[in-house]
Amino acid sequence: MRVARLACTPYCIPFRQPFVTAHGTETERRGVLLQLHTDTGLVGLGEAAPIPGSAPRAWSDVATLFEAVRASLPGRRLEDMAEDVVGPMDHLHPAAVAAVRCGLDTAACDVLAQAAGTPVALWLQRESSETVPVNATIALPDAASAADAAAKARASGFPCVKLKVGMAAGTEAECERVAAVRKAIGDRLKLRLDANGAWGVEQAIHSIKALEPYDIELVEQPVACGDVEALRQVRAAVRTPIAADEDVDSVAAAERVLGAGAAQVLVIKPMVVGGLRPARQIIERAQSQGVSCIVTTTLDAGIGIAAALHLAATLPSTGLACGLATGALLTTDLLTTPLTVRDGRMQRPNAAGLGVRLDEEAVKRHNRPL
Repeated sequence: MRVARLACTPYCIPFRQPFVTAHGTETERRGVLLQLHTDTGLVGLGEAAPIPGSAPRAWSDVATLFEAVRASLPGRRLEDMAEDVVGPMDHLHPAAVAAVRCGLDTAACDVLAQAAGTPVALWLQRESSETVPVNATIALPDAASAADAAAKARASGFPCVKLKVGMAAGTEAECERVAAVRKAIGDRLKLRLDANGAWGVEQAIHSIKALEPYDIELVEQPVACGDVEALRQVRAAVRTPIAADEDVDSVAAAERVLGAGAAQVLVIKPMVVGGLRPARQIIERAQSQGVSCIVTTTLDAGIGIAAALHLAATLPSTGLACGLATGALLTTDLLTTPLTVRDGRMQRPNAAGLGVRLDEEAVKRHNRPL
């Protein structure tokens, strides 16, 4: 089976309300939908969306990459499509390279799984869960709004709430906001925090210790990425488990975190590590060292969510919820049948491939040039 052509459709989707993290505020999500046509008539879907907060240059680099890739793809065997399709691109923005690799890898996996007559999850691994527990994500900066959103998440049946932190003026304000959310969700729901690298080592240790009375499940990326030793120091100093997130941007980066013993959990984003197959490599390496994994989206549209959902379904049952319930943060996920949450879980599509279809009218409405 060989590639016939690649169609690319850029999109721009508004958030329902501003999404605030320690990196800034996002009001819209931009990306590119891929349709990989083959000589057999099968079409694979993919999505390439550089992680929110990427430099503007990432978008021009996405366009550059697709122009280069589109010319080289026709005639290529699907089975041979891997990282070398993009090749070494050190002069381009890494978020753009990872996103394009992810889009192509997802589309290739979709086609190959369709050809095998199996869902992508079972094509990636012989065993797969049919449903995946998911967390609600709250990125509202004030305590009252965050608590209100947390109460709604509890009423909707979410088993876990992830609260973005690192935006408060100080530890006292951080504690007030976390306390308000904990009160809103009660004692039974799990509460995890995501600092997006906002703290230094000393501040992270001080903040986490101050927040531990609120029964924190784990803290994602308490210190800036790129300093695994700093992450290890925080892990060694606090009782709360530490998860590496931004520090896991490739297989090699994940191996550095694992080698340093810097985190008890790895957060894996297919859009960041370059696709489903590299993500599976990371999961296998982590499992061999007794380290748990969480799969999350990067606030993608529906194709990206579907890909991450299939990947998450390959994880062993650890009780850790995955960050997949992000489609509702956008005004549309561009799918004919949205991937929704029921009783705190998402159903993995059972059809062959990704098992989802694009809403062509919605795609047209949200089409924007790169």
